[in-house]
Amino acid sequence: MIFSRSVIVIFIFSGLCSFKLAAQELQFNLHAETWDIQRHGEVLLKMPVLKVVVDQWNINPKQRIELRYPGGEEGELWVEELQDWFVSLGVPSSVLSTSAGSNAQDIINIILINSVKIK
Repeated sequence: MIFSRSVIVIFIFSGLCSFKLAAQELQFNLHAETWDIQRHGEVLLKMPVLKVVVDQWNINPKQRIELRYPGGEEGELWVEELQDWFVSLGVPSSVLSTSAGSNAQDIINIILINSVKIK
């Protein structure tokens, strides 16, 4: 499992009001060989990558989860199935988003994004 953390500070100006938005990201990689098992809820909750992501999301349910998948039809089918499994594991579909463009053809990057206003 690969783990990375970055902090991005963005200034947003709206009329006379301004504030900082700090985005913290945690990234995990799900490899195709790890996913190539007979899948059901109990097995998936024991999969280290998914367990950590679900546990981290449960700590702060205001986080968003972005799934960056390999392009093409196979990548789309894989990410759609992964999305469905996240929902079945208790993560609402409203916090999940997908985009093509993972690091490799056999990896889905799972990114937990936590945005916090800083005064």
